[in-house]
Amino acid sequence: MIKKKQLDAQIVICGRGGQGILFLTRLLDETAILLGSNVISSETHGMAMRGGSVTSHIRIGNYHSPLIPSGKGDFLLAVNESEEQFNRHLLKMDARLYINSSSRRPNTICAEKIARELGAPMAANLVLLGFASAHADFPLQHAHIHKVLEKISPSKALEMNLRAFHEGYQTAAD
Repeated sequence: MIKKKQLDAQIVICGRGGQGILFLTRLLDETAILLGSNVISSETHGMAMRGGSVTSHIRIGNYHSPLIPSGKGDFLLAVNESEEQFNRHLLKMDARLYINSSSRRPNTICAEKIARELGAPMAANLVLLGFASAHADFPLQHAHIHKVLEKISPSKALEMNLRAFHEGYQTAAD
């Protein structure tokens, strides 16, 4: 039995079409629900094709609107590093950023490289989320996200999704 607790977090997920932004949104939404928290989310899509900007807003707690106002976001998951600049205005000054990048900046991971090495280049989103979930301040715990990931992953992708998520987590722990 999972202990129910009320969370309060505002998370921005950004990337490009085809990078699994909507899957991450669903995964985090359902994890918050599993924990007994209120959650409301919204996605915005740029170009209506693969490769356009995609941004999701997730508000966990007692919120009435799905959109995060400028300067209020607590966390940013950038599956595509170039999208960070377009979404930074949504964040608080002390917000935590988790970015898929080959740079040596704090809280970055080369999720694409790890996903390619696993033979699943489309799983960079889950590598990044695993990395974020390894940090104590991330609002949803690794074990809870893992449980939901097992539930919502398509059967043909389940094993690879779990491996990608675990690799991101392990990279942060190392």
